[in-house]
Amino acid sequence: MDNIILTGMLKDFVQRHDIEDPTVESQFEKFANYCLLKTDHYDSFEFEKVGTGECLGVDGVAVSIGGVIVDELEDAALFTKAQFEAKFFFTQAKTSSKFDLGDFLKFLTTVKVFFGNQKSAVPQELHKSYEIKELIYERAAKLRVLPTLELSYVYSGKFGLKGSQIERQIEGEIQALRDLAYKFSEVTWHVHDGDAIARLYRETQNDIQREISFQRHIALPPISGARAAYLGVVKCADYVKIIQKENGELNKGLFFENVRDFLGSENIVNEEIAKTILNEEERNRFAILNNGVTVVARSVTPSGDDFKLSQFQIVNGCQTSHVLFNNRDALTEDMYLTVKLIQTSDVDLSGKVIATTNSQSQVTKEAFATIRPYHRGLEDFFNAMRSDGYEYYYERRPHQYDDRDDLRQMNIVSAPSLIKSFVSVALEEPHKVHYYYGRLLHEYNQNRSSELFADDDYPGLYYAAHHICAKTKNQLSKDRELSDWGFHIALLVKKQIAPELKKGATLTDKRFFEVIGRIDKNFDDAYQTSTAIIKELKLAGNKNRIPEVTETLIKQLGKFTAKTKQKAPTASPPSDTILKPGKYSGIVDALKDNDTAILKYGPYSVTATFIDTDKSLIKVGQRLLFEVKEGSVTAWAPKL
Repeated sequence: MDNIILTGMLKDFVQRHDIEDPTVESQFEKFANYCLLKTDHYDSFEFEKVGTGECLGVDGVAVSIGGVIVDELEDAALFTKAQFEAKFFFTQAKTSSKFDLGDFLKFLTTVKVFFGNQKSAVPQELHKSYEIKELIYERAAKLRVLPTLELSYVYSGKFGLKGSQIERQIEGEIQALRDLAYKFSEVTWHVHDGDAIARLYRETQNDIQREISFQRHIALPPISGARAAYLGVVKCADYVKIIQKENGELNKGLFFENVRDFLGSENIVNEEIAKTILNEEERNRFAILNNGVTVVARSVTPSGDDFKLSQFQIVNGCQTSHVLFNNRDALTEDMYLTVKLIQTSDVDLSGKVIATTNSQSQVTKEAFATIRPYHRGLEDFFNAMRSDGYEYYYERRPHQYDDRDDLRQMNIVSAPSLIKSFVSVALEEPHKVHYYYGRLLHEYNQNRSSELFADDDYPGLYYAAHHICAKTKNQLSKDRELSDWGFHIALLVKKQIAPELKKGATLTDKRFFEVIGRIDKNFDDAYQTSTAIIKELKLAGNKNRIPEVTETLIKQLGKFTAKTKQKAPTASPPSDTILKPGKYSGIVDALKDNDTAILKYGPYSVTATFIDTDKSLIKVGQRLLFEVKEGSVTAWAPKL
């Protein structure tokens, strides 16, 4: 690949995501799919979901229902029970610096076959997506609007064919897709050249910088946790510019932290917003007739009325933003929008803003899942274990570590991935992890006995479950034929060396360290036993979603270990549970009679002496800063 900028980005991408593909071509296909789909589908994008392997003509396909990429018929059936919207995305990626019309036309031919009526004519790699497509059209009565189709061709050169005969020829071929009766509400196509795909890659890192004229604004008084906060109005037309991608499309990645997706143009509230925009007598009252939007940004640089924003999210105002964008051609210079702008890197404050600004109407329980205080304790636990040499970072809010270019993606643990680890290892149901994480939250949170992230769950359960899954995934990178069985293998490993890791189990910090020691010492032997069982049964990859197969594997493990008379795993002595010297943030677990308190930091407990702090103002459960030095621990309340 000749494009030096793109080559550098591809190298960064491969290292961050530990891509194992041996060829630049296959790496570039994953890179293209990631750039095109990750931003708008932050929590449901997975390489395996959208990759098409050796499929001729298509390098990526994604079916999005209600903003979620769905690759299983079961999930599609669930998401289409009520009214829904659907989108189809197809991609083809070439490392060539020259645009190849022949490749593009082959790409279109495969797409046309996909939307035909003969499954046998569709490449085998696209059959699952084809079945989901059939289901969508079978339930067309529940579609808010006919599906949209987006076609993207990516190559590393520079596209200079606008207005050319080639562009007109492509448009003619695309029109044939548009003319298919009752198939699409819209068909769009894009040729993303090297410059365009580079811009999209920056957007996936939330490396978005926008400048806006923030007229008639005031700076709010100092607020704990916020570097600055402003309230004012901006022109609606200017606001629309900051929520667009470089290619002019709406940047849906900016609304990921807004707990409600766009409810559609036909929603009663959204219809009223649109009426105000289109009414010549009402539109100049928009700022007082609309609640406005809330923007949270990592960086805000004011210069008079001009504000530079970077790494920002629209945490409230999803409906208003979509309606403004959809009616952008009707916006006039006298239309203003009320904007609350908060500069903070404080994840707790950001979560509080999200929770309070989105509480005025009903939202799904899973939408608020990671805003709960329990997740701050989980983050503490993961942070504390880095003191013991482990390199996991719990990402309790999306984009939390976007500014850390030194972190590999494999070390960042998102809430969806942690849910899958816990369901497979602690709840012993690895056959369910292919579900969308929102469905898992909904299903398990129906009962108190199976609730995920329950307040009385010992955080080490989640940590240990992830640790086993991470070690399993690392081993499977060298044993690709069993890649479909990673979560089952993790469960079998757990059953051999840490059977006490179950929902509801009572674990102490000391016992947790013993368990982690056992996992590290005995993992390799347990992994070999687990993979031997699966190989012996000669199970096909598509069997990994059947509950009875999980039961069979567990029974087979009992027979296997009995037959080999395997010794019980050696319990390693507890790790040195003394924190290394450094500054930390912990929770008051107990107050002592003198000027000391017991602080909890993940699985660690320390006795700290107060400095520059009035003990009478300290309460159990309060967060304090503390410093560990040789022979002493001192604590103090953070300055507000």
